[in-house]
Amino acid sequence: MIGNLRTRLGLYVPQTTPDTMGGVQTSWVLQATLWAHVRPQTLNETTEQGRVRVIRSYKVTIRWRADFPERARLIWGNRILNVLSASDPDERHERLHLVCEEEEQ
Repeated sequence: MIGNLRTRLGLYVPQTTPDTMGGVQTSWVLQATLWAHVRPQTLNETTEQGRVRVIRSYKVTIRWRADFPERARLIWGNRILNVLSASDPDERHERLHLVCEEEEQ
């Protein structure tokens, strides 16, 4: 498994701060840098408000982390991957499988 983890990613978590209007401002803060294996999963096209939207999903494998956040995003070069789910496939605490969707920019 370790030999497949060749892609460097940044793991970002949301941090909220109150704004002057009574709401909150969310910013993304680097929590860790990770080695990962990134594999494309699906490519879907949808139409929203007369515009074609392409949705790419990826399966990302990383080393197991007990502190993996509930909400997270990964930065891969100039791509932003929103983490939809994280699972330990064989419950041996060796790796995490993340299902991610690329955010349009």
